[in-house]
Amino acid sequence: MSAGNRTVLVILDGRKSAERRPADQTVFAALDHFSVAWEVLDGGDYMGAIPEFIAPRALYIIAHDGAAEWLKPEVAQQIADAVADGAGLVSFDRRPQEWPQALREMLPGEIGETRTGVLRFSAPSFISSGHEEGEELELGEEIAAVTLPGDGRWQPLVTDAEGRAVIASAAAGAGRVVAFGTGESIYREGVYGHVRGIDGLVWRAIVWAAAKPFPMRCVPPYVTARMDDCNGTYGAFAYVDVMNRFGIGPNLGLFIDEMGPSDWAAAKRLYDAGGADFSMHAFRDDFYMARPNYKPWAVSPDKPDLSDGGKQTLYEGLSMDHHTGADFSDEGIRRNFSRMDDAFAEHGITHSRVLNAHFGEVGWRAVPLFLERGVDMPCNNSALGQLYSNQPVWRPRPYGIRGLSGRHGLIIDRCPQHPRMTFVSISMSHVGKTHMRTDILSGRVPFLDESETPKLDEAAQAGTENIKLGLDALAYGLLFTHEERINAISPEDWETVVTGIVRGLDGWEWQGGLREDVGVICKRLFDSALVRANLTDGGLRCELVGDTYGPSPLTIWENEGDGCTRRVVDVEPINGYAELTV
Repeated sequence: MSAGNRTVLVILDGRKSAERRPADQTVFAALDHFSVAWEVLDGGDYMGAIPEFIAPRALYIIAHDGAAEWLKPEVAQQIADAVADGAGLVSFDRRPQEWPQALREMLPGEIGETRTGVLRFSAPSFISSGHEEGEELELGEEIAAVTLPGDGRWQPLVTDAEGRAVIASAAAGAGRVVAFGTGESIYREGVYGHVRGIDGLVWRAIVWAAAKPFPMRCVPPYVTARMDDCNGTYGAFAYVDVMNRFGIGPNLGLFIDEMGPSDWAAAKRLYDAGGADFSMHAFRDDFYMARPNYKPWAVSPDKPDLSDGGKQTLYEGLSMDHHTGADFSDEGIRRNFSRMDDAFAEHGITHSRVLNAHFGEVGWRAVPLFLERGVDMPCNNSALGQLYSNQPVWRPRPYGIRGLSGRHGLIIDRCPQHPRMTFVSISMSHVGKTHMRTDILSGRVPFLDESETPKLDEAAQAGTENIKLGLDALAYGLLFTHEERINAISPEDWETVVTGIVRGLDGWEWQGGLREDVGVICKRLFDSALVRANLTDGGLRCELVGDTYGPSPLTIWENEGDGCTRRVVDVEPINGYAELTV
């Protein structure tokens, strides 16, 4: 039997390893990240499958080039009949001429071939949502693609530079079909890749084509924020208020020794109101105080002058020597944790579950002490136990993205050396030439002469683009900067940036969230899975496994005209196994 009539069956051929292997990181990694219930039908498996395993399903995916050639005519007919009755088909196979007749007849009669290094978006649709008509993408290398005629039945979604459709959608009886004439190749790192603005084409194609209602355990469209190097600025964290107006609650990585009484009082106010969560970043790092070109917009009157006017600056971390990468001694680390505990406790604040270390540098001796305090979600785009430089190649889930500077992009994965630590991190370092692409104010405000004047429109645009990349990836959007750059502009300038970011999200579905809460939801989804889904007379029955230790979201998609809408329901804590009917 199948896992249910609201699950996905993925067709592949394990014997064609050269074609199948890239799909591991493009298609299969995406299905895990999108958290659909899916099973496979593998041409390399000699045991076969009974008809009840093939259908009914919500969706069929042909995962790679040549994946469907092996299908027996009766199996192909069963899939074609299921699609005609309301299931969906999404194909990444660029060799449809090899398909059995029943499947081949679902595509246009005239199919061409092209090579292209440019993709151009066609008229807006649900699947291409977030992209303007005529928007072009330049690929890292030219690809072979199948072209599909725009014959009235087929709607072009993406074309090549000559206007020939290479991704298109169509109705098929009561079902829906999406053909990626590009194959899965556009999601390979050297071609274009994941978390660069085109993931939405895949998950929206899946959602659009699948029979409804269709369940997913995906991350809701949260927008949140994180600020590093925090001491409150001249305004005692007043800059957080404008984000809170839009429901966005940042994680603030604190330099706790640099904070004055007004800063701590404001932190307590935000903590009690749920407007921010707070993490230990370091004790201090006031290097810029010694720079003659350091010109803050203002200075808080009760901010401690630790550097004696810039004469004695210091970086003082919690657990690791910033120059050698060696852990501090056990005694030194315990003493530092005691200092941290006392500061948080004195001001009535509990440390966030988010581990936000300066430079992401966390000594191994510190990990058990963080876990004792319930701090279990590192948010930096760096591995534990080493300096920020020379990051290891550890290919974290979901996609193992690594930027030109060696920093990783989206990470929702367990620490390989310490499974009680779960990384929940998003960075745009894989998109830009350096990791500073993530910081929306970097190079755009007069901090240490990075810019003569504030470039507010540029900063707002950068923030909007970063957030959209996260939402398009079915992850979460993050507004990020280092607080010393906020300290270099006026409150009005910062408000202009934030309101500009929000205005840039017009037309996008999103909801504000507290960074710690968003991390907890990501972890609960990562620690569980939707394994079966079946539409019955009594409703949509879902079976889930894992351990969540709290409520978690289940997204239900429905058709609405030619588009789709989502409904999110809460799942009670899962302790090993749970059933839910909605």
